[in-house]
Amino acid sequence: MIYVTGDLHGPAGLERLECWSEGREGDFLIVAGDFGYPWDYSEIECDEIVWLESLPYKVLFVDGNHERFGHWEDRPAESWCGGMVQRLRDRSPVMRLMRSEVYNIDGVRIFTLGGATSIDRAYRMPHVNWWPQEVPTERNFEEARANLGAVGWNVDYVVTHTCPRNLMARTLYPSIPIPGLPDERLTRFLDEVDWRLDYKRWYYGHFHKDMDVDEKHTLLFERIVPIGEGVGN
Repeated sequence: MIYVTGDLHGPAGLERLECWSEGREGDFLIVAGDFGYPWDYSEIECDEIVWLESLPYKVLFVDGNHERFGHWEDRPAESWCGGMVQRLRDRSPVMRLMRSEVYNIDGVRIFTLGGATSIDRAYRMPHVNWWPQEVPTERNFEEARANLGAVGWNVDYVVTHTCPRNLMARTLYPSIPIPGLPDERLTRFLDEVDWRLDYKRWYYGHFHKDMDVDEKHTLLFERIVPIGEGVGN
């Protein structure tokens, strides 16, 4: 069984997993961005990572905007379930589902594309608690087109951190979208994917809400749902 949840933000989200008892041996839990490990390499954080690695199910994640990208740039990539992944550390069962990849996990075809813009980046320090790699590149978009083309633009599910541009107003309501963010190219590319791709349901995080935006798009934060299901609002 595959499950999906929203932003973890490192220790801030651990209680969610501590209280969740459905995950079993052989299951997978996908975090829709802002996984948040590693961050400061503290002794407490190392203990939390050991706990995550001890869970009976595998923890997978797409990157968000609050990740330590310097760590991931140094990690080797390997092939897993048809796509490329990076392990949190050598032999770790915790894995990053990389950008633009298509996986076949437990018989389910999943497209992933992490990344988004930190709206608080002006108050953060580059390469200390903010990394410019948070926003995908045109190369990522071209790789996504190629990988989706190879499967006939047909997958079962999509997991991203942010959402297509056409969903932004409904996602943020009653707030309004902020124009001109650096990830506008990303959200417009996700529009292209949304229009071209044949899929059953799209999951994303980033906005700290749990809601079914419509019958095919589910925004996740604290809820954990079996893949294929929404939150039911």
